[in-house]
Amino acid sequence: MMKTASQAAPQTTADRRFRYDGTAVEWKPFITEGCFYRILHVDVPARTAEMLVKFTSGGMCMYHRHVAVVSTMVLEGELRIHEQTAQGEVLKVKPAGSYSVGGKGEIHIEGGGEEGAIVYFNMRTDEDVIYETLDKDLKLLRSITVADFDRDWRQSWKMDKAA
Repeated sequence: MMKTASQAAPQTTADRRFRYDGTAVEWKPFITEGCFYRILHVDVPARTAEMLVKFTSGGMCMYHRHVAVVSTMVLEGELRIHEQTAQGEVLKVKPAGSYSVGGKGEIHIEGGGEEGAIVYFNMRTDEDVIYETLDKDLKLLRSITVADFDRDWRQSWKMDKAA
């Protein structure tokens, strides 16, 4: 006898959870070992850039300071943020499903938890600078701009080129 939808076993919350599948994403190495990225969109006049970042287990980026306001959504795994504050380093852990807005002026290193992480970033700036890379002593290495993101997007992901 066939069961109708109303007779079938109810779905559990775990069955209905969203699961992001990043296997079809064209990832490129991003600055440090264990860190990869995919630029999704850049709008130079609006001063915005969107990207995915993938961290392997224990993979981390380098120290950087956010100049832009950043919206962050953890799609998979766990994002670990090692933030530098006046009181020292503070570890923030964001599991999959976490959403936050902020970042302007923050200095930190981001990385993946034990299972790694895939994170969506939307960056909006009033200036041209999105973030600044820093050395281990937190001294400025380079400012990364909207124009840098746009150039990289157009060169690396040709299928996304605007008409």
